[in-house]
Amino acid sequence: MRKSLSPPVKLLGLMSLATLTGCQTTTLSSETDAATFCAAAKAIYYSRHDTAPTIAQIREHNAVGVALKCGWLPAKGAKK
Repeated sequence: MRKSLSPPVKLLGLMSLATLTGCQTTTLSSETDAATFCAAAKAIYYSRHDTAPTIAQIREHNAVGVALKCGWLPAKGAKK
């Protein structure tokens, strides 16, 4: 007959598995990340009705696309 493991031993085993899977690397090279971003993201445009924080976030997003050379043009008035 097979002896069952005690609950603390089972818990320790499950915690060990969770810790090991948490250490897995999920990022690839920066070139692959840039290609993935450029394929999925598009430039965002804002209007005069958008709030200042929204415009700042849009400019930040668009600056990433320009920096990664996604083929986007910098927004008018953007700092170079």
